[in-house]
Amino acid sequence: MSEESANIYEAPEAELTQQNTSGNKPILNFDRFSAWGVFFLSLITLGIYSIYWLVSRANKANALAKHQVNQNLIYGYIAIYAINFVLAFTDISEVLSAIASIISLIVGLVFIFSLRTSLKELINEGSNEPVHLSGILTFFFYAIYFQYKINEAIDNQK
Repeated sequence: MSEESANIYEAPEAELTQQNTSGNKPILNFDRFSAWGVFFLSLITLGIYSIYWLVSRANKANALAKHQVNQNLIYGYIAIYAINFVLAFTDISEVLSAIASIISLIVGLVFIFSLRTSLKELINEGSNEPVHLSGILTFFFYAIYFQYKINEAIDNQK
């Protein structure tokens, strides 16, 4: 019996973090997807796709950027969003629903602007001309605006 098959119950070892395969242009690790697609999928799924989009891009940005979005902030936002979503469709308490909405808004803004800082770093790294991400457009159109800027950066750096 060989040494490799000695312990069949041992967990396999693998590299779980994504390596930067595009040299000094980390934004090229992001997928190019239509901003209109983000808009319509968010509309059809009642905003759930935008949460998925934010979480997936935050995890990818955390693997590539120096400024990272706190994982507790990501999970806390998901939990508060789920609670707020359930309370919106039930008649448990209007006060509880209002409190959950306010907390969801505050945590969401912190999460979105933290992701904005990471994306700005990734977009401008390896770029000749720095890109500005507007705070106002981030506030109103976060996922759609971020995807538009990611697409723009990918097109400029290819």
